[in-house]
Amino acid sequence: MDTAKKPNGSLSGLRVLDLTRVWAGPLATRIYGDYGAEVIKISDPRVPLVTENGLNSKLNRNKKNIGLRLDKSEGRNIFLELTSISDVVIENFRPRVMRNLDLTYEILIQTNPHLIMCSMPGFGLEGPYAEYPAFGTTAEALAGIPGLTGYDSSLPISSGMAYGDPVSGLNAVGILLTALRQRNITGKGQFVDIALAASPACNLGEFFGASSSNGYKPEINGNKSIQYCPHGAYKTKGDDEWIAVSVIDETAWCALVDVIGDTDLKSEKYLLLGNRKKDESFIDGRLSAWFESQESSDAMIQLQNSGVSAGIVSNNRQLLSDPHLNERGFFVDMDEPRFGVKRYDGQSILGNFVDKSNWTTTRDVGESSKEILVELLGYTNADCKKLEQEETVLFQ
Repeated sequence: MDTAKKPNGSLSGLRVLDLTRVWAGPLATRIYGDYGAEVIKISDPRVPLVTENGLNSKLNRNKKNIGLRLDKSEGRNIFLELTSISDVVIENFRPRVMRNLDLTYEILIQTNPHLIMCSMPGFGLEGPYAEYPAFGTTAEALAGIPGLTGYDSSLPISSGMAYGDPVSGLNAVGILLTALRQRNITGKGQFVDIALAASPACNLGEFFGASSSNGYKPEINGNKSIQYCPHGAYKTKGDDEWIAVSVIDETAWCALVDVIGDTDLKSEKYLLLGNRKKDESFIDGRLSAWFESQESSDAMIQLQNSGVSAGIVSNNRQLLSDPHLNERGFFVDMDEPRFGVKRYDGQSILGNFVDKSNWTTTRDVGESSKEILVELLGYTNADCKKLEQEETVLFQ
């Protein structure tokens, strides 16, 4: 794999077979597609990919799609043929699925000894939980994240965004690039096992360290901080409009007080963090009274211009219209066949990705089947017709 700068993206020339579903795996392969890799999504013809709510469109752009029955011998043979000319195979089934299909890494490297394979089951390929199903929410729960968030210790609260999924997807991107680099040096492929539940646990280092040192257990206290005060989210003018504020030192505190003009908060005692923490409820009450009369974006600008860390708590529509992100060209508008023009997040990892004007929308199941079979594998039109009649391959 040559990763020098290329007009079609830094990963052009790389071919990835994508057997993933839901979020973690599709996110990893979407990033590869954004950077120019040829991503071929292997879809079961019996399971729709493009749904009426457009849920999968966000994660399956820039991918080709073949509708292929892996449980049929001819379909399995086609997958092996694709494996022989590909660089990466990635899947996130439960461990038994690839075993039952007789498509384990040991089988695949007989076809392609240079292959990199990545499995992303919920709990890894081995261990007492290996065959349990998992989603990002269960992965973050096993890692203990809900036990670190909430408004009091009696009721743990999940992140609300299935944290295990995106962090596992990003881990897969990094580790696969590392494996590909090693292959370029040694000529050998390798197998990578990424447990969905392990990824969020690896991001909790300070809590592991504190617990092993002295048995420390974090106090659950909403948006409060033991280091800063005030620190939290405050309701502003409008329906469910909020702003987040973090005062990190004496200078920021003085600037905050000057902006809101509250004489009761100008007492010299509040220059000390300890005194502010002692009267935190009182301070929060005075701040809440001021913020409720302010537009969230106006308050944010005032505070930021004064040196106070503040930001609106954006809902999805506010995020998509954010002037800063739009000025930076972060978003991409894609004209989808069933839904019209929709705006999505672009690519947060700066680099040589494919120009967004050339990005393709999610292809439905089987939309690329003929292209893949004929152009990549050399099948004839008659072969394709037979495969279609046998319901081994779906053609759109």
